[in-house]
Amino acid sequence: MKSFPRIALPLAVLLAGVFLLFLCQRSATHDVLRIGIRRNLTHIAVGQTSQLLAYEEYQNEGIDSASAASTKDLLHEAITPKWSVSDPQVASISEDGMLKALKPGRVSVQSQWDGFETSTTVEVLKDLPAGVLPKVETRASRCVPQDIDLSLSPERALRFRIRFGDGSCKDLTVEANAPDRPLPWAFDAGGAHLELKSSRGPILMGALSLPSGGEISFTVWSEGSGAYPISLAGKTILLTGDSMSEGIGWTMRGKVEAAGGRLIVQPWYSSTTVGWQSEGRMRQYIEQYKPDIVFVALGSNEIFTGDMEARARAVKDIMAEIGDRPAYWIGPPSWKPDHGIVHTIEENFRPNGFYNSNDLRVPRRKDGAHPTPEGFATWTDLIWNWYARTL
Repeated sequence: MKSFPRIALPLAVLLAGVFLLFLCQRSATHDVLRIGIRRNLTHIAVGQTSQLLAYEEYQNEGIDSASAASTKDLLHEAITPKWSVSDPQVASISEDGMLKALKPGRVSVQSQWDGFETSTTVEVLKDLPAGVLPKVETRASRCVPQDIDLSLSPERALRFRIRFGDGSCKDLTVEANAPDRPLPWAFDAGGAHLELKSSRGPILMGALSLPSGGEISFTVWSEGSGAYPISLAGKTILLTGDSMSEGIGWTMRGKVEAAGGRLIVQPWYSSTTVGWQSEGRMRQYIEQYKPDIVFVALGSNEIFTGDMEARARAVKDIMAEIGDRPAYWIGPPSWKPDHGIVHTIEENFRPNGFYNSNDLRVPRRKDGAHPTPEGFATWTDLIWNWYARTL
């Protein structure tokens, strides 16, 4: 029993030495600069789950701070941080980083680890046909993407960025003016070949061929307010409603035809929603033209009208006559405060299918209501970009 202290003391010293050696080695070879969250999730639909991944970013031994600014000198290593979300009603997150979408909205996801903290934003949508975004598939390549960003501005400035972050694969950024033609688009930069193949609203599908060999296929959400070209090949589009539909048709015809479609403009001057309901006018046009897509510009003759209950029933009946084909309602460009028609149409038409024109600022004719030809062109451009991003 008396010999135990003589054994314990050297053992404690040895363990302390090993621990200090570990700390010294870690400090010398693992100088952590920051932590981050992989952008393996930017958009998610209600009810879906996705595993979030976090990492520490560090520099190797002998790399000074100045040279560490070079991407190739920075390395990543997975960590297990403490997770939290800004709004638990929008999304919840488990201890291991499993995020579950609960209701539409935007949530900030935070991670904390070893004195560092960072965050990322996730958009929760009611529906997302492509599933969780981004989707990335790597073929015949050792380079594994850390994140992918894509954006298009209204001025058609395109920016694509892919980051690997493991120190062995070089990050790539492509900045170019988007072609004024339908997809696909191709770009060459830094020995890589980028192809944007197709789009569905702001969702883009593409592929990147790397200089070192191999290919990365991706489906991402494109940021920015620019609209990608859409295809209406073989489609018949009906644009109808009151006199506003005629003015919109002047500019929309060229856009539809450039996308490969056929536009039919059929206005009913001075008409109202209740008039359309009583006449069954939409049903007549659907049977006559058999459109694939319907645009309705109606309500301008009712901005000073009361009895919104009757208007609500009329909107629902018109929607029923359209059936299950894609349909979009262009709200009246109110030149004075309306008495409820805009809200009534929006509340009773299809979700995400109503374009609110209340804030429209364009030149008007002498009647103060109808836009000038230039005003109609501006209004139609706004409608078209909205439509392209909500497909």
